[in-house]
Amino acid sequence: MFYNQIKIACRNLWKDKSYSFLNIGGLALAVTVFLFIIHYVRLEHSYEDIHTKKDHLYRITVDLYNGAEFVVTDCETYPVLGPRILRDFPEVKNYARVQHVGNTEVKVGETGYIVDRVFAADSQYFSLFNVDFVRGEKSSVLRGPNEAVISASTAERLFGQKDPLGQVITIARAPMTITGVFKDIPENTHLKFDMLLPFQFITQTDPGLDKWNSNNNYTYVELADGASLAGFNNKLRDLSKEKLRNEIMTAGPISDIHLHSTRSYEPEPPGNINTVNFLFVIAVLILLIGAINYINLTTARASERWKEAGIRKVMGATRATLIRQFLLESVIVNLAAFLTALLLVALLTPVYLQLVNKPMNMQVLGAPGFWWLCSILFTVNCLLSGLQPAFMMATVQPVAVLTRSTSRGGVKGGALRRVLVVGQFTVAVVVISFIMVIYRQLHFMRAQDKGVNLEQVLVVKDLDNGDNDSARYNRHLAMRESLLALPAVKDVARSLSLPGAQMDDMNTTSNVHRQGAPENGYNFYAYAVDAHFVPLMGIRLIAGHNFYETGGSDHDVMLNEEALRILGFESAEKAIGQKISYPGVGNVVGIMKNFAQRSVKDAALPMILVNQSRYARYIAVKLQTDKASETIAAVEKIWHEHQPGRAFNYFFLDQQYDRQYKADQQFGTIVSVFTIFSVVITCLGLLGLTAHSIARRTREIGIRKVLGASAGGIVGLFAKDYVKLATVAMFIGIPLAIWLQHQWLQDFALRATMPWWIYSLAGSSIVLVALITVGLQSVKAALVNPIKSLGE
Repeated sequence: MFYNQIKIACRNLWKDKSYSFLNIGGLALAVTVFLFIIHYVRLEHSYEDIHTKKDHLYRITVDLYNGAEFVVTDCETYPVLGPRILRDFPEVKNYARVQHVGNTEVKVGETGYIVDRVFAADSQYFSLFNVDFVRGEKSSVLRGPNEAVISASTAERLFGQKDPLGQVITIARAPMTITGVFKDIPENTHLKFDMLLPFQFITQTDPGLDKWNSNNNYTYVELADGASLAGFNNKLRDLSKEKLRNEIMTAGPISDIHLHSTRSYEPEPPGNINTVNFLFVIAVLILLIGAINYINLTTARASERWKEAGIRKVMGATRATLIRQFLLESVIVNLAAFLTALLLVALLTPVYLQLVNKPMNMQVLGAPGFWWLCSILFTVNCLLSGLQPAFMMATVQPVAVLTRSTSRGGVKGGALRRVLVVGQFTVAVVVISFIMVIYRQLHFMRAQDKGVNLEQVLVVKDLDNGDNDSARYNRHLAMRESLLALPAVKDVARSLSLPGAQMDDMNTTSNVHRQGAPENGYNFYAYAVDAHFVPLMGIRLIAGHNFYETGGSDHDVMLNEEALRILGFESAEKAIGQKISYPGVGNVVGIMKNFAQRSVKDAALPMILVNQSRYARYIAVKLQTDKASETIAAVEKIWHEHQPGRAFNYFFLDQQYDRQYKADQQFGTIVSVFTIFSVVITCLGLLGLTAHSIARRTREIGIRKVLGASAGGIVGLFAKDYVKLATVAMFIGIPLAIWLQHQWLQDFALRATMPWWIYSLAGSSIVLVALITVGLQSVKAALVNPIKSLGE
């Protein structure tokens, strides 16, 4: 019997090939999008799952206050903290300190390489976190000050096919022996590195790390079973009051870092829980749209199957038998859709990984739990799309069918279809409106006056090679003269940091105040520059003067307007010549307009530029040419003339700066792509509904044409119902879109105004899509010869 039901189901699907294609195609696209989005959502939620101790691991951060006013949370703490709490807090089983080193020049023999993600860590780091070693013993590495461990991919880049174990590299003129090689760090952890140096490497270069005056490292702790996080934080609060001013240390689970952090100095840009939740909602809605298409097309064709259901009941079929029959058709459609979806996932995985900026070797089909997810999704989808049509068909009364008394059921089915179509249109209105909001906000941020001119600025980074500041300073001056001799070079400046650079490139201190004024708890951001930096970057002065190329003092500083405001100066003019404590004495010689050191998404930072160019690490070259490749080659040649054997590390400043918007741009692109899919799936459903409606009303169309109806009138006859539904969806979707926009824009310090026409355009586009989809089908029917229509 079951075999016969399969045969009947397959025959029915084959008989109506166009509807089967629309059902399978719509469901396949919906499942494909759902699987991709859920893979991304699960990946974002899986951060730190690779660490077996993750439920006992916490990171300590520092909350800064100005009196009772909260200022900011800093991820970096004090290096003396770890040993202190291990000694005094019994609930602490272990700790590990990690410090960001950043891009590092590594010499293998006489060849220089740039290794990007370099950190220094305590040797017990590997007791807390899971890192798989392929060479060496992780229990014995990083014990000495001249050891290093590297990733497998870094080992291959540095040594090729040679055994990396025991090889000697040079970092800042210090020989370092490779004592271990670990597998590349997986994507789903917040701390990714290509090389780890021993923490002693940092203490050798900064002997002041045994005091409570320098917070530059991350502190991780492992708490004992049953330890109270609240109790531990109370102890940290007491320790903060004993050792710190205006600062409170707090521990939080490492599993909360990636999606819930808004703290400064994170090792990598964190994710956003709101973004992940929004994408999950989109995934569910797209899956529902696919199921709605199936329900709509099945119920629309119900009248063609009522007679079949009625006759089966007359012949003795039970209600359960009919439900099984129609559910079986749903299972076959869903099976075909899932097989198609899996094929699409396999083919589109490289495109998806590029879209979400994940490693190209990441598995999607083979991801943990993928096949369990598919099994659950298949079952849910079969029930979601099949139950309602199956029960509707099983409740048909044989007498009603045989006497053609089926209008009541048709009305019910029609009402359900209208509700479901409105739901589809509403989803489309919301996501299209949201896309327009995203791109308007991104355009608004890029169009803002950043207070700096980043165009045609080529930056060369002079990584630490062990030279003292004086030797580097003299080398930079010689390079500057050589660079200025190039016709394509307009100016050259040197600095310790740059607009858009990582936060670690800047010094931060909360001990800045006017002489004679009380201290405040605000974080000030500072870095050293030369006299050419401000004019090259186009930073505007509103009072005082720039640093002098010769003369002046190492204590001369320039403040921006935000620093001026926080320090409490009455005006820019009155601040000139005043003294500030930083942390010594600084002489204010100039006041700058606020400039966007970081993204304009964030509030203006209180900035201090210091006249100490001997500490510069960046060489900014202002170009006046459109021959970028030739100029880069000329700059590289000069670099090697002055620094033979060293790696040439460069970038364009505007491109580096724009990377801060990468996450928002990526989010906009992801939403755009999946919105297109949702609209396409909706159109497939409309196409099927319209085709079915036209097929049922073929004779009516012929009679109307004989009586004088125009082609336009026929098109309007079919289009008006869907235009009404799209209009209803506009009134439902626009308020939802406005609420969603408000939630998303909370993360931005500067927000674009959203004019009314954005939402009108989104709603109108859905009306237009409905008109085009319905119109294409109805125009064909309207142009058919009425004689042919009446003869059918």
